[in-house]
Amino acid sequence: MNILGFNCYGHDSAAAIIIDGKVVFAIEEERLTRKKHYGGIPVESIKECLRFANLTLADIDHVTFFWKPWISYTKVPVFLFKYFDKVPSLMREQSSFTVEENLGMLNYLGKMRNLPNTLRELFPNEKNLKFKFHLLEHHFTHAASALFCSPYEEAAILTLDGAGEWTTSQLSYGKGIDIKKIATVDTPYSLGAFYQAVSRHLGFALIEGPGKLMGLSSYGDKNAEEYHQMKKLVTLTDDGGFKLDMSYMSYHYTRKSGVSEKFTKLFGPSKTEGRNWTDHENNVAAAAQHIVEDVIIHMANHLHKVTGSDNLCMAGGVALNSVTNGLLLTHTPFKNIFIQPAAGDSGTAVGSALYYNHCILRNPRNYVMKDAFLGSEYDDDTYEKAIKEFNLPYIKTKDYTTFAAKQLAEGKIIGWFQGRMEFGPRALGNRSILANPCLAEMKNILNARVKFREGFRPFAAIILEEDCGKYFDNDYPNPYMLMVYNVKEDKKELLPAITHVDGTVRIQTVNETENPPMRELLKAFQKETGVSVLINTSFNIKGEPIVCNPYDAVSSFDRADMDYLIIGDFVVAKKGQPVPTV
Repeated sequence: MNILGFNCYGHDSAAAIIIDGKVVFAIEEERLTRKKHYGGIPVESIKECLRFANLTLADIDHVTFFWKPWISYTKVPVFLFKYFDKVPSLMREQSSFTVEENLGMLNYLGKMRNLPNTLRELFPNEKNLKFKFHLLEHHFTHAASALFCSPYEEAAILTLDGAGEWTTSQLSYGKGIDIKKIATVDTPYSLGAFYQAVSRHLGFALIEGPGKLMGLSSYGDKNAEEYHQMKKLVTLTDDGGFKLDMSYMSYHYTRKSGVSEKFTKLFGPSKTEGRNWTDHENNVAAAAQHIVEDVIIHMANHLHKVTGSDNLCMAGGVALNSVTNGLLLTHTPFKNIFIQPAAGDSGTAVGSALYYNHCILRNPRNYVMKDAFLGSEYDDDTYEKAIKEFNLPYIKTKDYTTFAAKQLAEGKIIGWFQGRMEFGPRALGNRSILANPCLAEMKNILNARVKFREGFRPFAAIILEEDCGKYFDNDYPNPYMLMVYNVKEDKKELLPAITHVDGTVRIQTVNETENPPMRELLKAFQKETGVSVLINTSFNIKGEPIVCNPYDAVSSFDRADMDYLIIGDFVVAKKGQPVPTV
């Protein structure tokens, strides 16, 4: 049984293929088109899925999609009637936005119904197509992406994002091959849209704003007056949900600004650029983050109460809020937590296929996600061709981890490209930029000279799983870099480049099986320095997606201020430098 899942007409389009119930390949379209958050039909991703699986579209039995448009059709008229005076301006705005910016997707509901024919037209040379096309409910595909990739037979499931067809958050319970909806929070109350709105108020752009807001929030006081003011805008409900005072929001009827005039009167004028924040504005960022924590912890505690499960699965874009995720370990009774590494909409490509396979076709589960390395991989000839195209000095060696560890210990910055690409927004050690966390100046160097991004942005850490408790206040395995822990007091001076202003760090743990080359590097670095921690940031520069193929990697290395590129078994230096000596 071959099932192809994909998503599009929003942001972060992706495709995935499962064969006989197992996820064999998944990839985001942005990696192939080189346009961040690409939202069109993921044609190249679909081709890559088929190429990897050695299949044609004619071999596909089912195609699954992450949206049931008719749910929206039943709700939109009520919405339009309620905000009838806003409709003309809203429609004008919608038409001027790109696919990726058009978070309401009002312009695309009709296109979804035509996707089967569109898919056939995009593959004109494919004959005898037999696939059946299935439109599936958005939050169920998120839920399936988490539960059916987790090791748990049963679990409470929490999915949160901007909005699906109408639902913005869903509380569910999964057991075996079934997922049961417990409760929902519906439009216009949206935790994801609220957080996005505050990020826009503080000068950040659509889509990328929430990730930046999370980093900025650490510079404010979470318990300042701004939090107490903002807290009054949110009501936690007895069914595990929440409501927002929508008189302070405008995201539900305009894309020009996420907040209303009433909000700006209370919290100050909205910024036009994301920089030069005042202490008050930092406190507004901290308040928004604290609100998200309050709401998610409330929802999770309610889920535990009604399900009695020790296991929690999470997905949806808000599940990428790693600061909140770290708190769930200490502020809820759950003993085990699995968060889909591609928690945003890209993960629904996997989720829709798994949902249809299990919940509709009733096929038993036979898959557990062991790692997120579900993407493309390349051979030595492709590596060498890319290096030669840029005329860079290089050497091939099996001892590249020892070389890299010595260079990192000396303060060098390494581009690291190995094996299959990660699925999801985090670089997990196969498409990474690595550096020494013990050097205080390294954060500023990476932000200014390598990543070309805002100086307040923190960097994540990658560590041997068994050493996690030595450096941080929690040793719970975190292989997908989706939780933030506190740096232990006696380790803050040792790890200044990864210790954020509030004493925290987002971490990734590596065990014996997840990533052998990275584990070998961490052990080699530990031998050099006594420290089994490295800075791990995504292999890209500002404005570009994470590198996908060797050409992307060598091109990025050639333009950014890195010292060496380790790509497969090849050690590459900068133009004009001697051939590396290993």
